[in-house]
Amino acid sequence: MRRLSQMTIDELYDRKEQLLEELNSDEAKDWIYHEIVGVYEEICRRLSRCSIEERKEHGFEQMKKKLVQYLIHYGTYLKTQLKKDERIAEEAFKKVLKYDHGNPIAHYRLGFLAYKKEEYAAAQCYFEKALEYQKGYSDSEFCLNERQLYYAHLYLANSALFVAEKTYRSLEKFPDYISDQEKPAELSFLHEWLQRNEAILTMQAFTKWTSSGKEYCSKEQCEQVMMDPPKNTVVLYFSDHENVVSYDGREVCLPRDPAEMLCYFLVKTNEARPATKYDMEVFFQPRQNAGILTNTFVQKVRRLREKLRCVQVPALIDSCQFRGETAYYYNGSVDYIVMYRSDYTFLFCDEL
Repeated sequence: MRRLSQMTIDELYDRKEQLLEELNSDEAKDWIYHEIVGVYEEICRRLSRCSIEERKEHGFEQMKKKLVQYLIHYGTYLKTQLKKDERIAEEAFKKVLKYDHGNPIAHYRLGFLAYKKEEYAAAQCYFEKALEYQKGYSDSEFCLNERQLYYAHLYLANSALFVAEKTYRSLEKFPDYISDQEKPAELSFLHEWLQRNEAILTMQAFTKWTSSGKEYCSKEQCEQVMMDPPKNTVVLYFSDHENVVSYDGREVCLPRDPAEMLCYFLVKTNEARPATKYDMEVFFQPRQNAGILTNTFVQKVRRLREKLRCVQVPALIDSCQFRGETAYYYNGSVDYIVMYRSDYTFLFCDEL
């Protein structure tokens, strides 16, 4: 196939449609998101050199938004659909800021990655910008939700405290210049704040959903569930490295879309409230001037069921007719546990 730089703008649009159709088939190559991002980037590069009229004609702003969506939602999957890569994700979020410098969630994610690497000055800067841009940002898709706002303040406070602690300790290198009256304040209050905030961030890092409701837990508690899962229980774990479905000692990894589809079925559906293709449209890549085909929806659910059968999960997604549409729901035949980072942003709009 010809390189993207050698294609005409119309050929790039055709290539984009081909890739989106491949995604809908659920048989996409492992690096599909990298290819999609590459096409959108090339389209945006071309259109950025066009006149204002040509940009409007080709939907330049819409192309930029779609590029930003893929970089944010799938940035960690640009190398492979089954493994999360934080280094690739960091590059993707930084790329978002080139197209949308005030994007709150991109700044938040970069702050979190910097915090994990103990780069506290950088983390402080990112969290400050996330909160600053949040105030006047108009696109709710890329705004922080309430939980993320809470964490952004905690991470910001801790980042600043770590920086302050390091600065205070550096003063100890200059004993000849500091009299007893000028010595910096005791560091104990910094340690107390840090320990309190770190305890909150650690013990509420993950959310665990069951049929009884939700509770917060630590990463270690999630790992313990995965090491010793309850019998006859489907466990869906959105870990920092992959999305894993476990059942009675068997595991299978899922890409983001089918993992979140399963989560949606387990937590948000039942026989009285099944999900149609319109409830789950976020998991489809609509082609130009075309809606979501019922057959495409059916095929996606069928492939999810096949993945679950690979680890011998009993049939837990039933079908029905609902308001004239094919629909599916979790039938309650086995228990479930769903675990994910508490500041995770699901593709479907309603928060869990």
